[in-house]
Amino acid sequence: MGGVKGVLTALLMGRLGYLGLVRSPHYQTLANGNRIKLQIILPQRGLIVDRIGLELANNTTNYCLTLTLEQVSNLEETLRRIDQFISLSPKSIETLQTEIKQTPKFKPFILKNNLNWDEVCKIQVNRPELNGINVEMGYKRHYPLASEFAHLIGFVQAPSDHDDVSEELANLPDYRIGRTGLEQQYECRLQGKAGYREIEVNAHRRVVRHLRKIESTSGSILNLSLNAELQKAAFQRLSEEKSGAAVVMNIKTGEVLSCISTPSFDSNLFVNGIGHEDWNTLNNSLYTPLTNKAIQGVYPPGSIFKLVVALAALETGKISPSRESFCKGFVDVGTHRFHCVHRTGHGRVDMVRALQMSCDTYFYELAPLIGIDCIADMAFKMGLGEKTGIELPNEKKGLVATRSWKKMKLNQSWTIGDTINASIGQGAMLSTPLQMTMLMARVLTGTAVIPTLLYQNNRDAVHFSGLSLNPGNLEVLKKGMDACVNDPWGSAYASRIEEPLHKIGGKTATSQVRRISKFERQTRVLKNEEIEWKRRDHSIFAGYAPIHAPLYATCVLVEHGGGGGRTATPIARDILWAVQKEQKT
Repeated sequence: MGGVKGVLTALLMGRLGYLGLVRSPHYQTLANGNRIKLQIILPQRGLIVDRIGLELANNTTNYCLTLTLEQVSNLEETLRRIDQFISLSPKSIETLQTEIKQTPKFKPFILKNNLNWDEVCKIQVNRPELNGINVEMGYKRHYPLASEFAHLIGFVQAPSDHDDVSEELANLPDYRIGRTGLEQQYECRLQGKAGYREIEVNAHRRVVRHLRKIESTSGSILNLSLNAELQKAAFQRLSEEKSGAAVVMNIKTGEVLSCISTPSFDSNLFVNGIGHEDWNTLNNSLYTPLTNKAIQGVYPPGSIFKLVVALAALETGKISPSRESFCKGFVDVGTHRFHCVHRTGHGRVDMVRALQMSCDTYFYELAPLIGIDCIADMAFKMGLGEKTGIELPNEKKGLVATRSWKKMKLNQSWTIGDTINASIGQGAMLSTPLQMTMLMARVLTGTAVIPTLLYQNNRDAVHFSGLSLNPGNLEVLKKGMDACVNDPWGSAYASRIEEPLHKIGGKTATSQVRRISKFERQTRVLKNEEIEWKRRDHSIFAGYAPIHAPLYATCVLVEHGGGGGRTATPIARDILWAVQKEQKT
């Protein structure tokens, strides 16, 4: 028996020695895990500023009231006690209970955001009686010019289960990630790096002392090319119409100075979770306020596309700008009649005059002479049919119709009627307002201008590759656009600027939405005001300023706004006037 006791004693001492010496670090780690807790310190999200440093997205102090379900013994009683001190929300206690129970027990549930100081004091004084209740101080994303920049800046939201975010960060009540626009595009740059603090707690999980703190690193500042004052002025002007888009670009650097889509929305609504009523209003609107029409709206470019056709014809060397055509108001091709914008015709016109008065017949006759292949190649060269590469997610690339596209999409062969339709930017041709602005910039410079939303610190270092275009041919297009606005017979003459140093040029377009029937042409073509809004023509103007030394290009599109010279052109004139007067750009 003594021997057995000795063996057992030896085994016991050996086990104690093994646990005390060999396995000591392991159990020390486990003990520290119970004794030491890590609290993540969220970084402040990087500021987004315009070209002169005006804040477009910043951070404001936010006190929020949270509840952790695993630390609460009686949920209903706790909620009712809190409701005695502060009004939680318009929701009933029963509704809050349901939402809280759907949240993981360990994850803090936000009962109320944006507590004022009186509410914070009331909660803190009564906190010993409110287990599981905490007041968290953090930062909330704020957009000072929310409506004007909603589509560009975007907004942040709490991460969902589908987002690639660590569980530790996702469980923090203040953690937000970029959901749309530049907030999404530059998430890594804006997010910053989280810090943490080590705290020692007792058996009841109460804080005993702070051990160590590693500060967070704020996100980087995003300096944009946008001009906030110009953006506000352009937004106010375009908002006079039901729906539309406008872009202003510096043609030398590619910097986008203004990019508007209307109607807009208040991006601050999304930061802490948008309400059902607000969401339904935005989501069900006929005017699609959640869509950035400048880069996601695709429209037939209409007569803006005549610039591409004219340039393609001149570059072949087969067509002279002095070539004339007699416009009698229509062209017959086989059994089909293609009508000009002017029903009685424009008479004898050359290329400059055709651009000036937006004569369809001239281009109906011109396009078949060079063919769709030549036209499509020039369209691609001028940046149509492909994404521009601007620093925004979900940009649409539009469409340049080709023989191969029609064969693949419709399993049909290309016809001369398709070429004629394409010659005036109708049929299967689709472009975004940003693409049409870039087209204008490339026509004016002869280089492959690429738009950007980032401020170019060294403007002299911005060089775009040449497009190998004949400068003389580009001058012909400029003469046509000059005459379009500044000649009494021009389609945009009513919106000219008289001051010599600020004169503008450009091209009007009426983008047809509905097909006009033969019967309607024989009787009376209905005016846009006589048909429902969704079936009216789009109004477009692409232009530039000043005439003597082009620096700014723009495209204004008014959805279902009717004639380009009547609706979009006056808006573009006002915007080009504003950008020339704004010396900071």
